[in-house]
Amino acid sequence: MSAVPLEFRGGLAYHWATLVATVRMHLEVDTLYPTNVLQQALFPVLSYVTWRVTYTVSGRSTVGGVGPSAFLLVGMVGLLTWRLTVLGSGYSIEDERSEGTIGALFLTPVSRAVIILGHGLASFAGMLPTYAVIVIVGFLIGARLDVTDPLAVALALLSIVVASLSIGFALAGLFILSRRGNLVANSLQSPIYFLAGFIVPRTELPEWLRPLSNILPAGPAVDALRASTLSGATLGGISHTLGLAFGTSALWALIGYLSLRRVEYAAKRSGQLELY
Repeated sequence: MSAVPLEFRGGLAYHWATLVATVRMHLEVDTLYPTNVLQQALFPVLSYVTWRVTYTVSGRSTVGGVGPSAFLLVGMVGLLTWRLTVLGSGYSIEDERSEGTIGALFLTPVSRAVIILGHGLASFAGMLPTYAVIVIVGFLIGARLDVTDPLAVALALLSIVVASLSIGFALAGLFILSRRGNLVANSLQSPIYFLAGFIVPRTELPEWLRPLSNILPAGPAVDALRASTLSGATLGGISHTLGLAFGTSALWALIGYLSLRRVEYAAKRSGQLELY
């Protein structure tokens, strides 16, 4: 029996087919050149080791109440997820413009949100082996886990992925509207690493920076993961932190929706889609 043409499938099936095609295309592009694969794999490992040495040189034997290796291990999981999904989904529309295909994208009936989600998920999926390498390196340099509630760990991991995808969704439209996506991303990258608590405990940030840190969903998401994996926290113990992570993620997703609509309106109104 022949397959049902895509245009005659239901809405959910159409979106699913679009998502799968986007993920497949993104993975094929990312793995096209071996040097690109090697760079993506080495960056997080080298960063992890560098920050671990930095804490050693500074004389810190504990960070956030745990060993530096364990603290940074969770931070690297959060940072890697953040970096991959935010850049993957955030640059999805920007890449369409640079490749000259944004006009076709905006004129097709496909959901732009699904395209953005597909790029983000593909970036995450493509680096799954690197997560395993990070964990192995972490254990080799002294990281130890304390897990009592696997469900709490699973939801904390999910909150990091959702947080990263929501920010990426918001940035997808904002990058286009700014017309300088690379400049904006490079300017935000290092400050966010600190504000989200990937490298230093959020509790050690200056008081005036903490509200800004709390509006980044990755911050409480990483806090929840550290508590559930390093301190044996249960789901009840991190429920408030998870609520903050998922709540702020929803807010950023709404910002992404509104900014994406603005991009579509501005692009179609001007008739010069390639400029947005």
